[in-house]
Amino acid sequence: MKIIHLTRNRVTLLATPSLRWLRQSAFVVLGLVIMTNLSGCQETHHRKVPALPVEVASVTQGNLPITVDTLGQAVPIHSVTVTPQVSGTLQAVYVHSGQWVTRGQPLFLINPAMYSAEVAQDKGNLEGEIAQAHYDALQVQAYKPLIAKNYVTMQTYQEAVASAETANATVAADQAALQQAELNLSYTRINAPISGQVGLLTIKSGNLVAANSTTLTTINQTQPIKAQFSLPEKNLGDLRDALKSKADTVQVWNEDQQKLLGHGPITAIDNSVSSSSGTVTVQATMPNPENAIWSGEYLQVVFTKKRLHDALLIPSLALQEGESGPFVYVIRQGKAIMQPVTFLGQNKGQTAISGPIHVGTQVIVGAPARLRPSAPVRAISSNTKAASRTPKKSGGMA
Repeated sequence: MKIIHLTRNRVTLLATPSLRWLRQSAFVVLGLVIMTNLSGCQETHHRKVPALPVEVASVTQGNLPITVDTLGQAVPIHSVTVTPQVSGTLQAVYVHSGQWVTRGQPLFLINPAMYSAEVAQDKGNLEGEIAQAHYDALQVQAYKPLIAKNYVTMQTYQEAVASAETANATVAADQAALQQAELNLSYTRINAPISGQVGLLTIKSGNLVAANSTTLTTINQTQPIKAQFSLPEKNLGDLRDALKSKADTVQVWNEDQQKLLGHGPITAIDNSVSSSSGTVTVQATMPNPENAIWSGEYLQVVFTKKRLHDALLIPSLALQEGESGPFVYVIRQGKAIMQPVTFLGQNKGQTAISGPIHVGTQVIVGAPARLRPSAPVRAISSNTKAASRTPKKSGGMA
């Protein structure tokens, strides 16, 4: 039952006994809900967060080479394409494909018959002209004293002098022709201009070869041999330092990087940086005593930019990158603490750093995605975690 009290300016609804009971019940329910929530918050506040298992490693100290990996190609230190200097029939081949030869060793013989005949002909011409020149010289000597006695005219004497000079010029020309003929004859015997390996022979004896046209073979000198490769221009300073020091800074490996083929210093840097690729071409020379490096072979090249001595070393997976730069997680009082560091370089799964950290400090390797700063952690054995994780191959860093 409701009682309405009327006044001049308002209408007041007075609560009946049943309405008063409902209001009191609502207050009781609200109090129970608040007490229940407070109790839940207290339980959550006092619940202990479990420690996150993490793999750890200790900071060590040692030397670390900083390298750059790239692809290169073996280039012979000297290469010659053998072509004939005279034409003719190839009479003999003294070498076979792939043979190692020394400088001056006979390789081919072109039929010398025609060139021998030319030498004989030029010799005969030369001897005849020498005889004529000798006769003309005697005539000049005979006419000279007769001029004063008017036994011969001046014209006759001058004609004798001219004939003698012409004969001498002819002798000189015939001598040059003989030298050329002898030179052509010597060209019929082709010897190795350098020591090295003969390439594949594609021509056999009996074939006609043309002067300065037919390629008989190539000879590559591969002891020593060069490794040619390109690096980004940001490495130019390190390359110039290596060239100046003549230090052994380049290693070459086979395709799967399982076998070291050779090593040596940088001996040449191209005189300009490629405008299209932003790289500079470099050559390193290595002895190659057993011919482990083959001319034209593609190589895995490792250039050592510098060597860090007594550096702080950690596993590469321990280094993290944050908004403020690189850092590592260190464990202090059972919690993961972010420690900013300076990156110096990495090689073969190891990273060199510097910063407020000392040898023996435990750092977290491969931080889990759930890891947060100041989170409780529990260190586990590296072997235990490694058994369930495939290691990643880490190469050099430019």
